[in-house]
Parts: sequence; structure tokens; C-alpha cells
Amino acid sequence: MADDAVLSLDDAVTVLEGVGPKTAEQFADGLAIHTVGDLLHHYPRRHDDLGELMDLSAVTVGEPATLVGTVLDWTTRTVPRRGRRGRLTISEAVVATDPGPTFLVTFFNQGWRPNTLPRGSIAAFSGKVERFRSMLKISTPEVVDLGRARDVDAGEAVAALDHQVLLPVYPATEDLPTWKLARWVEQALESVPPYADWLDEDTLDRFDLVTLDQAMRWIHVPPDKPSFSAARRRLVFDELYALQLGLQWRRAHLRARLAGVDNHPRPDGQAVAFWDSLPFTPTEAQTDAVAEIGTDLGAEAPMHRLLQGDVGSGKTLVAVHAMLTAVDNGRQAALMVPTEVLADQHFLTLLELLEPLGVNMFDGVRVELLTSSTTTTERRRILSGLLTGEVDLLVGTHALLTEEVRFADLGLVVVDEQHRFGVNQRVGLKDKRDAPSADGRATIPDVLVMTATPIPRSLALTLYGDLDVTVLDELPSGRKPIVTQLITPDQVGRRQKLMAFVREQASEGLQTYVVCPLVEESDALEGVKSAVAEHRRLSRDVFPDLEVALVHGQLSAADKEAAMTSFRTGAASVLVATTVIEVGVDVPTATIMVVENADRFGISQLHQLRGRVGRGADMSYCVLFADPVNDDTRERLEAVAATVDGFELADVDLRIRGQGQLFGARQSGMPDLKLASLHRDLSVVAATRNLARSVIDADPDFTDHPLLRAEVLRRYEGGLEDFAALQTG
Repeated sequence: MADDAVLSLDDAVTVLEGVGPKTAEQFADGLAIHTVGDLLHHYPRRHDDLGELMDLSAVTVGEPATLVGTVLDWTTRTVPRRGRRGRLTISEAVVATDPGPTFLVTFFNQGWRPNTLPRGSIAAFSGKVERFRSMLKISTPEVVDLGRARDVDAGEAVAALDHQVLLPVYPATEDLPTWKLARWVEQALESVPPYADWLDEDTLDRFDLVTLDQAMRWIHVPPDKPSFSAARRRLVFDELYALQLGLQWRRAHLRARLAGVDNHPRPDGQAVAFWDSLPFTPTEAQTDAVAEIGTDLGAEAPMHRLLQGDVGSGKTLVAVHAMLTAVDNGRQAALMVPTEVLADQHFLTLLELLEPLGVNMFDGVRVELLTSSTTTTERRRILSGLLTGEVDLLVGTHALLTEEVRFADLGLVVVDEQHRFGVNQRVGLKDKRDAPSADGRATIPDVLVMTATPIPRSLALTLYGDLDVTVLDELPSGRKPIVTQLITPDQVGRRQKLMAFVREQASEGLQTYVVCPLVEESDALEGVKSAVAEHRRLSRDVFPDLEVALVHGQLSAADKEAAMTSFRTGAASVLVATTVIEVGVDVPTATIMVVENADRFGISQLHQLRGRVGRGADMSYCVLFADPVNDDTRERLEAVAATVDGFELADVDLRIRGQGQLFGARQSGMPDLKLASLHRDLSVVAATRNLARSVIDADPDFTDHPLLRAEVLRRYEGGLEDFAALQTG
């Protein structure tokens, strides 16, 4: 490549000097980098602060310094630890500076260092300078690999570092180390034209943002720390703003081409009668949620609302009120859940809650259950009732999506644990209503999606930026806190005491869950407990005089129902299960939750499992048997043991895992967040959401904002129209 060549961001990386077909393949396979633009959007993980680069003759013993040199040789030895067991490994390198003098660098218990910095490596070593005999030495320095002597001249490396005290460290591979990536990035930055900005001057001034060109250059080669911070802030803003623009555009797109149904609350309806029949006073949060949802139900636009709350916060009551509001308007409502166990639970709960309204009697509300286990005769009866409008409320699993399920007038769809359904499944249920409005728009039912997994506010605003969000942040009065304890393998005696306590609770009519990660034992997962084996052990060896039930996903529907009925009625004192009972199961007399191999579960799962107890008036307990294999695991388990606040735990989860893994459940087609941290950048999440909504409300088709439209289309996978078409659910 000629020195004065101008590169395009769309050019293949092979236009860069030193990138041939083999290296281009390594870029593609290892880092998903194909073009110059891809390379420049491969941001550093961090910048190492080298401090002041110094000549060996200018350093002061006892003071910090950064020295650059070529590794000449390594020696490694082991010595006994003073006063401690085991031995200490010492790896020491002789490093030559460019003029010739040498110094030593020493690493303790880092036997891998000679492999990562072999002879001939040029590196910068930062740390406090000491004197060892006649030589200067730096112990356990910070290291920045600058390449190999065969590829890089030491003098050139020092000269390059003179203008770059903050050195980028990139996500790298063995074939493409960070020092090589840094050189190709610098080469690209020197040859690409200035970046055209997609934000106008008013936005830059309003949010105190640097230009896109400055940000793209400073994120890689910042002249100082404030410049790097300014670059990151601008690029974080861009990521979140483009994401929110797409979500808000989709929201407007949905409202413009789809009409809702009139499900306005009726003061003399069954929804009000149901609310008045409750034997307790709903929480203020529930009352507010009912009001918010009622406003949506009566609006012209279709409701598209997320109802989230902690375990036990009363989401089901709010959902039932909404469904009865649809029934009050002569329409039907459907509740779709991910598992048969949960469908059965919801069906029984509805029958109990609606008993004062004469459910399934004469002219009372008619409720039916439809799953893959429903018999052919029952299925035909239910389908006929749906088509004629006799069935008011239908509870079911994905079986509701089959072609044969047809409603007379579907007015409301409630999707519980919505993150466990795919996009097409959620859309499929909404499409069960196919009636155009007076102006020709498609008429769809109102939609309420629920989750019992508390979502940090930042994540909710991002994942569900196009939904209105209602949060139930209040638990019913009288609930006692659940005592949670973590027991490690070395605390053998505590397991025996726990089993005695389970027996004591059983004698008082109280029950226990025991949850295992596996259904059957696995040779590949030695030491991980299975439900089948644990059920056999407990029923034969520990509680031979008690009924111990077993439920897991591989049982037949009849066997699952028999086990759940046995536990629900109190016949079984202990229920051994997998996570099939994670959500929705409500047995007020269950007071102990035992989770085996709790280190194999995430924070959200553990919190949901714990939520199966503490639903009655008795004191409840959760015991986590676990072997914390690393700091993250220990932090996760200790967080669950320390608090029962699901929103606090969700924030801990976000901080530990980052949004990368949490976005595994995100809606497909959404742009990646490479720099933005939903935990760290909450204020930017909120600011960009509000800005995006104001822009789209005023200009729903981007008519006056072509640059915004182009940027959003560039970032959304497959194009924004495809995203909107797929996601209208």
C-alpha cells in the first residue's frame, strides 16, 4: 500500500501492509474482522499506562519507570517458601535496551511468562526499579508486548511509544497478538479519510460529545486519559442511541400500521367484582399497575406492555384483572406459559381466584386448559368453545399456537415468562386475531408480557425500549423474609442437621423442595446430583417413612401431574425436582428449598427457586449446597444468600456477567454493544431512550433525519424493516 493511499472502510483487510490471504483468514475466523471498518470497530479492551518512558541511565533506584528492551534469555528456578508449604517458581529475563545496557525482570509463580515473551521479544516493562548486584531490576512489572525483533526494530518501538503513553490492549488471538493489531490499526487510521458525523451540532453540544472522527481515533490512540474518556463516552452514546432509535421506530411502526381493540375497563364488570372479592388488600404497586394497564386497554393503539416484578409480588392478580377486562368487553383472553407444570398451576390458580365469580358454572366465566397432553376429546370440546366464543379464558403452552386453535374474538394475550419463548412463538399468538379495522389497519389483541425475573432498569430500557414497562416493586404485607444459607462440601455435619430439620417440619405439616441440576446421573459430570438418584436415596435411606415425590421434564404429563398433586395436597412431604418447578408453582405449606450443586445455577435461577417457598405464613428457608470454584461463583452465591431483593440481585448479575451473556435472550437483529455497559452507563441509556422517543414521535419515518436513518439501518442486522417485521410481538 502506498504511503499516500486513501482507504475505504469497506476495503478488505488485505489492503493493509502485511495482511495476506492467510492473515485475512485468521482475522475472519478468530475475530470476525473482514474489512478496514471492522478492524477500526475492534476496540481496545483497555489501555496500559506506561507512564514516562526512560533511558536506563536516567532511572532512579526506588522510583517507578518504564523501560523498553529485547528479551535475551530466560532462567526459571524453584525455591522453598519461607515458613510456608510448597515451592516458589521464579522466572527471570535478561533484557537489552536499544543502546545496549541490560536489566533484569523477575516474575513470581508465572511460569508461563517465557512462553508468552520468548527470546527476541520486544516489550515495555513498568514498575519500581531496584538494584540487584551490579544490575537494575524490576520485579513483577506490568508488561506490554511490542512484537518480535525479527518484525520490529527496538528503536522504532521506543519512538512509537514516545507519542503513545496509553498503549491499547486489544482482544486478540494467538495468531493475531495485540501488538500486531495495534500496528494495523495505526496504519488504517493514517489512511482512512475523516469520519462523517451522523449526529448534528446541536446534539453534540447538548450532550457535550466529541466528533465521531475524534472519537474513532482517540479510542485507539488517545493522547491522554481525558481524551480516551471523551472518545468512549461518544461511542457509547452512539451505540445506545442507535439501538434506542431502532426500538422506538419499531414502536411507532407497530402503532401506525396496527389497530388495537377497545377493552376499556367497565365499572360494573367482572374485573371490578374480582378485585373486590380478594380476601386481602392489594398492594399500592398492584393498584397502580391495574390503572396503567386499564388506560392501555382502553386506548386506540394496541397495548404492548411489560409487567415485571419480583417473585411473590402479585403479577398473576394484575394479569387476571386485565383478562377479565377483555371478557367484560365481550372478548376472549389467552395466557401462554412455557411449561405444562406452569400451565397446570396457572389453571388451578384461576379456578381458585375466580370461584367467587362462579367460574365454569352457568353464566360464570369459563376457563379452559390446553396443552399437548390434552386428550383428543377434550381438545375438540375446547376448540369448539373457543370458536363459538363460549370459552372466555384459555391457559396453555405453545399448543395454543397450533393451526387448529381459533378464537371467536381474541382481545388480550398474556405471555408469562416471555423470555422463554422465541420471537415467532410470541408473534404467532398475536396473529390469532385477523380482523381489519375501519381504516384498513390490521387489528391485533392487546399484549401483556410478564416476567418474574427482575430486570435491572438499564436492561429493561434497552431490551424492551419499545415496550411500556410496569414494575411491581412491593411485596404483599405479612410476608416473612426467607433465611438463606450457603453450605460448602467441608461442612458435612450441617447436611445431617438439615435432614433432621426437614423431618421436624414434615411433622408439622410443612414441606420441602429438593432441586437437582440433572435428571439422570452422568459419568461426564461426576459429583453433580440427579433428581432420579436423589429421589431414590431420600425415599429409601433418609425418609423411608415419608412420601417423597419426583417431578422432572422427562416424565409423562400424567406422572408429573400426579407428583405435583401429591405435593400440592400435602400427601408428599418432600418433592425432588429439576428446575421444572422454577417458576409459577405455589404451595403455601412449602417452607424449605434445598438446591444441590447450586454453583451450577445462575443468580436468577436461584432466586426463582427460592421464590417457591415463603408463600405462606410460616418462616421459610433456602439452603444452597455448593462448591464455589472461583471468585465469580462465590460472589454469585454469597449475593443470593445476602439478599432476597430480586432487583438488587439482578444488578449484581449484570455486573458479574455483563450484558453480553444476558443479551442471549435479546430480540434477534438488535445491534451489539461493544463498549456500552448497561451497569456503568445507565444515565446514557435513559438519555438516549428519551432523545430517540422525541425524535421518532416528531418524525416517525426519519423523513427529516436521513443521517439517523442511515446509521440505524447500518447497525441493525438485516435492516431495520426486517427487524420490525420479525419483532411485532
